Amino acid sequence: MTPWFGFLKKEWTESVKSYKLLLVAVIFSILGVLNPFTAKIMPAVMENLLPEGAALDLPDPTALDSWMQFYKNVPQMGLVLFILLFSTMMSKELERGTLTILLTKGLRRSTVLTAKWVTGAAYWTFGLLLSAGITWAYTAYYWDQSIIRHLALAIGCIWLFGLLLFTVTLWGSTLFATGYGGLLTAAVAVIVLFLTRLVPDSADWSPIVLISDSASLLTGEAAPGDFTGPLLVSAGLVAVLLVTAVLHFNKKNL
Repeated sequence: MTPWFGFLKKEWTESVKSYKLLLVAVIFSILGVLNPFTAKIMPAVMENLLPEGAALDLPDPTALDSWMQFYKNVPQMGLVLFILLFSTMMSKELERGTLTILLTKGLRRSTVLTAKWVTGAAYWTFGLLLSAGITWAYTAYYWDQSIIRHLALAIGCIWLFGLLLFTVTLWGSTLFATGYGGLLTAAVAVIVLFLTRLVPDSADWSPIVLISDSASLLTGEAAPGDFTGPLLVSAGLVAVLLVTAVLHFNKKNL
């Protein structure tokens, strides 16, 4: 076993022991069930909230309503909880100095950072696919999903944005050596990305489009080609952030 796979195994084992696997499974399973459930009961909830005697003619929920709930819950609640859960995976070891022994024995710093990134990326992928799979199953049980367009690409947009935000968090926690540094960096990055929408034609390249506009893929209002720029820019940012994090970590005094 190479040092990289050995450290990756260590990261995975520690994450399981610290209940990260269980927490990710529970969080995203709940969201997966919540999406179709919310869509199903929303008309009844709205009717109960109306004053007595008032009438509200609401259309019957469809598969699209269920997936729209997915787009509200996963990028907002799911991604935020995921970032909070993994924001200290690098900074905690830097603060405690637990990496010093391993590094003095010859473990490469790039091995440490990339193994942690792969671990976080794997958890995000697992959580997102779990939530999407549960949503798909329950939605298929209640409604006809033939009206849904470009579902795989729409989910892929959320996945890449989440991967970008996780990479930003890891970059920040490596730079500042604190969990708060990673969270603050992620928060600032999100604010900056939202501000890019003020720039003319930002829809052609801004990564925030991946979560703000990709739901329109489900209805066919947007075409897959509309997201080529944001997808490429996001992937490029992930690569740049990961490389710069490794370069900074290589020079960091522990």
